[in-house]
Amino acid sequence: MLRRVTLSYRTALSPLLFAIPAWCAGVSGLILDPQARAISGASVALFARSGAEPRNTTSDASGHYRFGAVASGVYVLRSEAPGFSTFVSQDVLISGTADFAIHLALAQIKQELVVTATGTAQTGQEIGKTVTVIDRADAVNRNQYTAAGAVDLSPGVRVQQLGGPGQVTSIRIRGLRAQDTSVLVDGLRLRDPGAIQADASSLLGDLLFTNTSRAEVMNGPGSSLYGTTAIGGVVNILTDEGGGRTRGEVEIEGGSLGTVRGRAQVAGAGLHDHLQYSAGLAYVNVMNGVDGHDAFRDTSFQGRMQYRWTKALSLSARLFAADAFAQLNTSPEQTGVLPAGGIVNAVPFVTFRPGANDPDSTRAGRFLSGALVLAGELSERLNYSFSAQSLASGRRYGDGPAGQGFQPFGNQRTLYDGRVQTVNAQLHYLAGRAHLFSGGYEFEREAYGYDFSDRSDASAASGIHASQRSHAVFLQDQAKFLDGRLQLTGGFRAQYFALGQPLFSPVGGAPYVGVAISSPPAAYTGDGAAAYFFRRANTKLHAHVGRGYRAPSLYERFGAGFDSFYGYSAYGDPRLQPEHSLGFDGGVEQWFAHSKARVSAGYFYTRLDRVVGFTTLAGSDPFGRFFGYTNTAGGLSRGAEFSASLAPIAQLRINAAYTFVNAIEQAPLVGNTLRTFVIPRHQFSAMAVWSAGQRLTLTFDTLQSGNYLAPIFAFPATRVYSFAGLRRVNAQAGYRLPLGEFRAARFFARGENLTGQDYFESGFRTPGRTAMAGVRFEF
Repeated sequence: MLRRVTLSYRTALSPLLFAIPAWCAGVSGLILDPQARAISGASVALFARSGAEPRNTTSDASGHYRFGAVASGVYVLRSEAPGFSTFVSQDVLISGTADFAIHLALAQIKQELVVTATGTAQTGQEIGKTVTVIDRADAVNRNQYTAAGAVDLSPGVRVQQLGGPGQVTSIRIRGLRAQDTSVLVDGLRLRDPGAIQADASSLLGDLLFTNTSRAEVMNGPGSSLYGTTAIGGVVNILTDEGGGRTRGEVEIEGGSLGTVRGRAQVAGAGLHDHLQYSAGLAYVNVMNGVDGHDAFRDTSFQGRMQYRWTKALSLSARLFAADAFAQLNTSPEQTGVLPAGGIVNAVPFVTFRPGANDPDSTRAGRFLSGALVLAGELSERLNYSFSAQSLASGRRYGDGPAGQGFQPFGNQRTLYDGRVQTVNAQLHYLAGRAHLFSGGYEFEREAYGYDFSDRSDASAASGIHASQRSHAVFLQDQAKFLDGRLQLTGGFRAQYFALGQPLFSPVGGAPYVGVAISSPPAAYTGDGAAAYFFRRANTKLHAHVGRGYRAPSLYERFGAGFDSFYGYSAYGDPRLQPEHSLGFDGGVEQWFAHSKARVSAGYFYTRLDRVVGFTTLAGSDPFGRFFGYTNTAGGLSRGAEFSASLAPIAQLRINAAYTFVNAIEQAPLVGNTLRTFVIPRHQFSAMAVWSAGQRLTLTFDTLQSGNYLAPIFAFPATRVYSFAGLRRVNAQAGYRLPLGEFRAARFFARGENLTGQDYFESGFRTPGRTAMAGVRFEF
């Protein structure tokens, strides 16, 4: 029997009010604008409340969309189209054949549907954690081609890039360290065991926004869901899920720094909608860079495919790869007559010499990440998934005697390799009207490899290979009460580690040989979140508390290196204890003027206990190290976040955010300085997008921050410098020329750092005024 329901922003059907059959024939409908005209080319996604794999399609030329056979149950619909606000429904009960009309609005802020906070779909009114969504349209309007660049305007986020494109990049959330941010791709961890802290920092500079539908940034601890490194927050990069009509785009652009960029993307469905797919290929070539000798090349592929065998069973595959090369600079140096003590004001070429061109210093990096996910639905209440992911990463550094400052005597090569294999099994059970229970098991094996060679000194060759396994179990309950106004979420995770015996080359070349090595202790983490939505007042109160955990990396435990001055030096300590944290945040969100405005305010507090730090050792080290990794006291970060989204007229959308952070160390890292390095106390960001007619789009964005502290290393004394904050203003114009029903050519031009600020990130020069222009063909 056909049951016709029209969805609106206020539709709210209570879930599971009566028994429903196992399957319905399908879901279809019409997508309309405020004047009830059909909208073609809109994307539609159907998310099951039980946590099952989402379904995706697009509307045809007459505005109609259709999903094939769909399991009966409770769903949330999301629809997007260029020039319209994102539509997110409330709970919709689907039983039998259903027909839903979707009305997209013009003058409203974008509604949110996120999956990162709990691992399953939640609407903006339900989230008890702080989550920011950056969709693909936002990245396109700012012409951001890297994942780090796409999230840099988010509240509480500090993105640092030590120079121009392809240089060391990090993401810090709420005043914490780079290793406290966990990076995910489609909900699965992306990290490099060959990196110093075994996080994603070594990959971020090469991580392009290739075939991505959106990114979600969760502020606050997430270790109960995502394990180690998720202390400060999570960045989840979500691949385009495909589905619907065959569509895509080809883009080419060029401009300052000798930059040429290209990208091609395609998505669609086949085999009578049993197959959904998407794929993207991106290429970046920076021939000059900031100082004329900072070449950077990066080729990235990202693809996803899902085949639905039956109504209840699907297999998904995802592949993410990058191959990059970059020329590197020397580290900044102290210079001039410096004060006897205290913090040094950073004046380029007066108190410090910026990082300079190093003609024979290079980095070549590659990574390949693949995943398979088997998902099934046993009933409308119970579903399962099995996933297997493998990541291989490799970085090759070369350096020689040329260049300024301290340089090696010969041509040296350093190799870092990482391998991770992860297997995950999950169950989701929708119990009655109030609870969604999730649980699972995860196995992970990681391996780290280091090899060093010097052409002028064969005796300097050395290597380290180490591995570690872990087993984890996790549970979560999402509960709804008071007709869905009150949302409570609680989670727990236990993780157990088993360390393999490391191998050193040459044997006996490291001080750890013969030392009793123990595995890290078990990690027990948990968190809880609550959200209460006052529907009449359109007000949400939310709070979140959680514990974080980070196991010492294999490099921190067994790392070593070689240089011409010190020779072979061990840095690691096998005795390192894990890091712990406790974080809390709470706040309020308020919607105004029929969803044309939203403001939010919140407070956060995070305490780090017994962290791993790199410091000078006072001669009592049992491994004879002069400096290396050891457990230190930790620190804390506290502050406030404010954000606002406005759509005063149909053609204009404005987002703004301000973050205050007071981050300090419990014990000084350098001298007597307690203030945490790299973190500015104040940061403000804003973006405005104006659709001037149906074809012209103008974008303005800015990022402003206060000063920050950073060390410049030197022998015999490292000094702390105060660097001026960022004052960056950017603008972009785009013109879309229709060439048919779905075809168009979009011409765009963008200028960055329009004020011409001469800015240095921790002593590394960043680009001045730059401009890019290009064309994008859509079909």
